[in-house]
Amino acid sequence: MTDDLEKYEEPLAAEYESLSQETLEYRLTLFIKELLQNDFAKLTNMIYRHDVNEHKFNIALEEPSVDLQARAVALLVIERELQKIETRKKYSRKNKPTLPPLS
Repeated sequence: MTDDLEKYEEPLAAEYESLSQETLEYRLTLFIKELLQNDFAKLTNMIYRHDVNEHKFNIALEEPSVDLQARAVALLVIERELQKIETRKKYSRKNKPTLPPLS
């Protein structure tokens, strides 16, 4: 696993919060490009797990080069993860009003 982390310049879990969006996009693009070229089944599984819109994914695959395809897919994954963060914030317990106790 450590070899995979080094191969894709994958940061450790603790480093994710300090990554810029550019760096995250670059690293994810490299990883997705590798999957596009060598393990498409793993890529489609990842897209499914991250709940990326299938129609948008198929449109991204229509890009003229593997580099552009990888970047488009990476942007979709990042977009979806940001949507999930916003949804979690919206529905988190902290944001819910508390009901008064029953008498």
